[in-house]
Amino acid sequence: MAASLGQGRPFPLVNKQAARLVQGRHTEVLVTSFADKILIAVTHFGRVGSILQAQMDQRPMGYSGAGLGSEDSEAPATASTQFLLGVGSPASKKTQLYQVYSSHFAQMIAHQNPQETRPVVLALALAIEEPDPNVSQPSGQERELDRELFEQVVEMVNECCVWI
Repeated sequence: MAASLGQGRPFPLVNKQAARLVQGRHTEVLVTSFADKILIAVTHFGRVGSILQAQMDQRPMGYSGAGLGSEDSEAPATASTQFLLGVGSPASKKTQLYQVYSSHFAQMIAHQNPQETRPVVLALALAIEEPDPNVSQPSGQERELDRELFEQVVEMVNECCVWI
C-alpha cells in the first residue's frame, strides 16, 4: 500500500539544500516548501536550534503614502517575528540576530514573489558569540564577521529558493 502512494506523482514537498564552509564552519541550509509554510533551516551544528516564525504584515488598506514623496507610494513592508522554541534573553546578541534573519527572509521572499503569503518558519543553530560584557562596544571586526555570516547565509538560502 505504501508503494502506491507515490506512484505517478512527484513527492508533494519541494526540498532544496546547500552546504559549504562559512567562516571555517560547515554550514548547512535546507529549505522546504509546505502547502501552508516555508521552512528554512540553517545550522552549524547539524541540529535544529531555535525556531522562529515570520509573517509579512498587511499594509493598511487605502494607504496613500502621504509624506513619502508620492501618493502612489506603498507602506513599507514589515515582518512580524516570534520565537516558537529556544528563545533567548531579549538582550542577547544571538536572539537579536535571529530576529534579523527571520525578518529578512520573510521580506526577501515577499520581495522576490509578491504573491507569496505563507509564513516562514526558520530553524537556526548558528555559532554566534556573545560579546564580552566587560567591553562596552563590540569591535568592528566582530560586527564585520556577523555581517559576513549573514550575507553568506542569505546567499545560500537564495540558492535554495522554493518560493518562485
